[in-house]
Amino acid sequence: MSIRRAALWSLASQYASFVIQFATSVIISRLFLLPADVGLFSIALAAAMMVSIFQDMGISRFVTGQPEMRDDHVRDYAAVAVGIGWLVAAAVALAAVPLARFYDHPGLTPLILIIAAAYLAIPFAIVPAALLTRAMNFRALFAANAGSALAGGAVAVACAAQGAGPAALAWGMLATSLTRLAVVQAVRPVLPRRPRSMGAIRPMLGFGSSAFVLSLSGAVGMRSQDLIIGRILGLTATGLFTRASALAGQMSNLVVGAINGVFYPAFARKRDEGEPLAEPYLHLVACNTALNWAAAAGLALAAEPVVQLLYGPNWAEVAPLLRWTAIAEAFFFAVPLQMDIPILLGRIRTLVWINLIDTAATIAILAVFSLWGLEAAAVSRLAAAALWFAIYITYLARLLQLPIARLAGVYLRSALCALAAGTPLLIARQLGVFSADMGVVPLALLCGTGVLCWLAALRVLGHPAWQEVRLARAALSRNAPLQAPV
Repeated sequence: MSIRRAALWSLASQYASFVIQFATSVIISRLFLLPADVGLFSIALAAAMMVSIFQDMGISRFVTGQPEMRDDHVRDYAAVAVGIGWLVAAAVALAAVPLARFYDHPGLTPLILIIAAAYLAIPFAIVPAALLTRAMNFRALFAANAGSALAGGAVAVACAAQGAGPAALAWGMLATSLTRLAVVQAVRPVLPRRPRSMGAIRPMLGFGSSAFVLSLSGAVGMRSQDLIIGRILGLTATGLFTRASALAGQMSNLVVGAINGVFYPAFARKRDEGEPLAEPYLHLVACNTALNWAAAAGLALAAEPVVQLLYGPNWAEVAPLLRWTAIAEAFFFAVPLQMDIPILLGRIRTLVWINLIDTAATIAILAVFSLWGLEAAAVSRLAAAALWFAIYITYLARLLQLPIARLAGVYLRSALCALAAGTPLLIARQLGVFSADMGVVPLALLCGTGVLCWLAALRVLGHPAWQEVRLARAALSRNAPLQAPV
């Protein structure tokens, strides 16, 4: 499958999953759950995911990115994934009661036990999904991701309607895991077996040890947020913060997340063929920032009516938090594949140390800012994101020998395009016609005008992303083949 066709399937998967998950969260938040309920589930999930980093142990990246794959070892890899995954599930289950006592919330126990059951199913899908990614079979991954999201969303809404409370989200997670397992195993069946020798799995374990440290560091940095805020500021604050950060993150993943997922195996192929990565990486940065920065600007400026329309008055306090977290996402997506590129180029040990420094700084910033309140905790995301950007762009620029002047030019043009996209909303604010309860039609008109301004800015400034806009338009009109190279 060509890169552009794979990107289209990946985008379809990302959009379908997003729409389903987003609709589920809106329905449940508006009709059934309060911020404290979401906060309770967020703490349970964050604690479980701190342990779940042991599940993958770098297996997905190893299978996807290694230059050569021996088919006779695939079932050995699957056995390791299942063995580790089940140990993780057991550890999560054992942590249920102690964690409930630590937070003094007995309701955490059943939530964590349901999540642990989901972790029994997840490892069976790791190797099949990695093989599908390696083969760039994003059509099958679309079925797995969209189908599992639909099943999980339906179960979550049904359970919430029956009065299950925050447990509805946990049951939805279990349904998602089981459905994804069924689909990927049906398309690319891989049954685990006892490894015949250590020689078969030693390369994977060697890679996994460094990848595990990266995963551990990343999990601590991301998942500790809910745990820290839950301990310092309480359940309601955790629910509000989680909803803001999740909405900003979903927006970013919807806009560019699927593209980045396609480029990992694509860059692996370019590496194997001895092609330089600087030029395609600059183009990826251009597309990422052109799309994400404009979307982040729009979401930050329209935070109040977006929250009001989606979640209702019970969640109004999410709006100021969303503004900060949306801007933070712009920094995080300005350096794509910051983990994958060093791994592909054999610099994983250096990456480990950089990631550990970044994680320690992120936790310290959040803990300190949280002492000043919930909005300060959201501001900490922006401070941490700016530091993260400075660290990783410096490292990637040196590693890939990126031309700094061209990189700065890309960022400048993307920033100007984002400003153009947000101009209609800024004007509406200045004229006094902007409000939290302005309604969906006026907001849609302002956002649509912003898109037109963004497209005009791309064209006038000669932004590299304009090339992709033209190719997409030509493809839709059947004037360009989908297999055109990126």
